[in-house]
Amino acid sequence: MSKLIRFMLFVAVLLYCCKGYKVRIAPTEDQSHSSSKRAMNNLHKETDEIKEKAITLTDDERKKFNSLKHALEKVVEKLQNQIQGCQNDKSKCTSFLTWLSKDIPKQKELANAFTDVYNFLEKKRQEKASDKDFDTYISDAIDCQAGNNDGKYGNGTNEIEQFFRGILNDIPNKPTNKEMFECLKDGLTSDNSHWGGLKNWE
Repeated sequence: MSKLIRFMLFVAVLLYCCKGYKVRIAPTEDQSHSSSKRAMNNLHKETDEIKEKAITLTDDERKKFNSLKHALEKVVEKLQNQIQGCQNDKSKCTSFLTWLSKDIPKQKELANAFTDVYNFLEKKRQEKASDKDFDTYISDAIDCQAGNNDGKYGNGTNEIEQFFRGILNDIPNKPTNKEMFECLKDGLTSDNSHWGGLKNWE
């Protein structure tokens, strides 16, 4: 009798296995979408990494960008009560500078836009305060505010402080970081803006 029971169990297992259950090798609807989504995400990450690797700052660009950023941070720190946009919302100014710090292509653009201003101010530094480095010279001018220290920072007025304060005064009025960036770039390059005023210092 036990042989019969074993035999019947064996046949039942065989019938159960052959019942038509199929092993699916093809992905289900959800699986195919998620894998293609993962593939696209990976592709975007790789593309972004390649872009970041491809766009780097030269030492000269890094120096110019850092000097510009240092000057703007110094203005926010010292003169925020005189800058309309920062007076109303200091975090907007600082978050813009933080946003710039993370965007290498924008840093490169700004460094190149700042080149003429940098070269002009570097020439003035060599004439007026050759014992100081560029950043110290700019910081001293901003610390001095309206004072001029015997023409060290401009013709009769502190041109350096007015230049950086003027640029920073314009950008917080823009609603987005990209528009603030364009405004800053314009202030550094346009003859009809703050750069035009700074160039008048002889």
